Amino acid sequence: MINTYRQIGKLRMQIDRTSDLPLAEQKKYLIRQFCAESSAFEYQDKRDGNKQKYGRIIKLNLDTASKTISFIAGQEIGEKTCADKLVLKNYAPADPNIYATHTGYKSILSFSLMEYIQSNRDKISWSEPDQVDSCLDYLQMLRNDFFVYDEFGLRPNFRLLPFDQQTGFPDPEINDSLKNITDSKKFKKARDKATKDYFEKELADLTGERQAYALTIDGQFMHEVDEVAACYLDVLYYHIIDKQFAESNNTGYCHLCSAETALAKDVYLKQKFYGVKNPYFFDNTSASMSKTAFSMCKNCYNEVTVGTQYASTKFKTYLLGLNCLVLPDMDLTQEGDEAVIDPRNMKAIPALLRHNSHSEYQDMLEIVRKLQDHLRNFTLFFYNKPSPTSQEFIINRLIKGISLASLVQKSENLSHLSIANSLTDIFNENYSLSFEGLRFLLLPSKESHPSLKPTEYQKINRDILSLLSAYLYSQQIDYKLIVKRFVDIFSRKYNNLGDRSSYSLDLSPYIINLYLKHLLNFNQLIIPKIMEEKLMTTTLENKQILQYFNNHPEVYENNYAAQGLFILGWYLADLEYEQRKKGTHRTAINKLNLRGIPLQKVKSVMAAIDDLRQVWKVYQDATLDAYYRECMSEIEQSALSPEDVVFHILSGRAYNSYIGLKFYKEKQKEDNNQEAQND
Repeated sequence: MINTYRQIGKLRMQIDRTSDLPLAEQKKYLIRQFCAESSAFEYQDKRDGNKQKYGRIIKLNLDTASKTISFIAGQEIGEKTCADKLVLKNYAPADPNIYATHTGYKSILSFSLMEYIQSNRDKISWSEPDQVDSCLDYLQMLRNDFFVYDEFGLRPNFRLLPFDQQTGFPDPEINDSLKNITDSKKFKKARDKATKDYFEKELADLTGERQAYALTIDGQFMHEVDEVAACYLDVLYYHIIDKQFAESNNTGYCHLCSAETALAKDVYLKQKFYGVKNPYFFDNTSASMSKTAFSMCKNCYNEVTVGTQYASTKFKTYLLGLNCLVLPDMDLTQEGDEAVIDPRNMKAIPALLRHNSHSEYQDMLEIVRKLQDHLRNFTLFFYNKPSPTSQEFIINRLIKGISLASLVQKSENLSHLSIANSLTDIFNENYSLSFEGLRFLLLPSKESHPSLKPTEYQKINRDILSLLSAYLYSQQIDYKLIVKRFVDIFSRKYNNLGDRSSYSLDLSPYIINLYLKHLLNFNQLIIPKIMEEKLMTTTLENKQILQYFNNHPEVYENNYAAQGLFILGWYLADLEYEQRKKGTHRTAINKLNLRGIPLQKVKSVMAAIDDLRQVWKVYQDATLDAYYRECMSEIEQSALSPEDVVFHILSGRAYNSYIGLKFYKEKQKEDNNQEAQND
């Protein structure tokens, strides 16, 4: 995983030609990899109909001409704002206040860049060494003109604020909650509360929700101010990256490139992975921990940093209701091949697993077909988002080494099945077969389980990812398990419908049989062989039913009990059609136990359906009826489970409905074409 990030980062840096940039720009490029994400500033505005909005950068501006300071509402935080303005976030609670633009307000109120430079001047690799003294002089000027530093600490001079911004400012001289507190711990706690109250209450019109904070000079951000920009970037680069190598006593072989060199003291990456038998890396490498520790050289560290940032923003997607990264497996990729890290290419891969419109599906399929020339395998990394104060990415599932060629073949087969069975005509242009469609037929969702608890989703998600893993790795799946799951989900969805009707649900048994055919095409279905020793005296002549059995020989060939149940379902569909024509909402299917029908109960179900067919005058030809009854004559001796019984009945019912709906759509199309010709 880390090596994948390294390869992505190396390629990204080659494309961006970072080695050709001036030293200061190289440092800025790497610092940007540690900036906050714009998504961290998204929120739903309840006062505006839950409209999605973005926070702003609140600026504490120092005006050198008027010698005043003020809080100003800056720009809204968009996609590139954090990188452009270097909006950073703490990676350790004890980080010094050297960040002029930050997710929190602590740093801008106690900006101590000057002290940091004075303490670490000899350790920092300066881009422009001759400017360090003038930078310190400039920072000292800012300190003298705009800040107060006494026994209560460093803070802006409240007297320079506009009068309406002085109220509640966290300064002991004017804030009653801070006066007369002598204990340092109590004072710090009270000051933190007063500061929070000041921004949330006194500056509420400026701050709103999800803000970042910046210390600006005459409206310019710190890295834009000529007098201090280069030194500021040098300090950030040293503290975030260079310090780990400059202060490290560790030398050895890099665990990624094997070069013998200085190794990082600590590994501060934007993602730390847990949830597997071993963490992907360990901090604090040393000789005594040579068997368990992990570290890397500065070159690899920078490449991993860039690759992690790029992947986590550009390859991030939402698949099957879960956060997911799609990553290229680059070991066999030609060096310098930009196509393998093109976000549109990579995001097209998981799109083939989603439920998309048929036209969108075809577009994504074409992109991935072309990508095969550049990439063999890919990885899907499902994770839980880390908390705001953590970089720990909890792994839900890591599906590695997935064959891109296999996914394309499966996607092409699903597309062929959709077209061959006229699904886009029967449903609409938005319909296409996909893994996500299979998932909703087999596993719980809000349609089948409307009152699911968060803890129950954890198990469902595990089942979803287990099914996905088996599908992508071309592992075999048990037919009986699919039938059992489908019948359970169907029955729950049907019960939740009440008196409403849904032809998409009614046709779902036909659709699941298409998925079974799809899995069989790739040898992914384990079907128990049922060979009934039965000499039939009648012959099946119904062409439509006969065609269905011939198309699904693995299930229905010589399985006469299943054939009989299928025909029972066919009769059920005809009966329900007549009932609906007369306005009956609770049709004959409601008399069946859709969770499972034991073999001993099948004859009574047959009798009930026979009686209703007599009442509603629903008849079939005598030959089909004779074949049906001969198939069902020894049903009690069959090896079918209660779920199998329901499944075959539903399959026959769905196929009859499918034939009728297909005929209706084709007739409708012919009539429309005729009208167009007449016009």
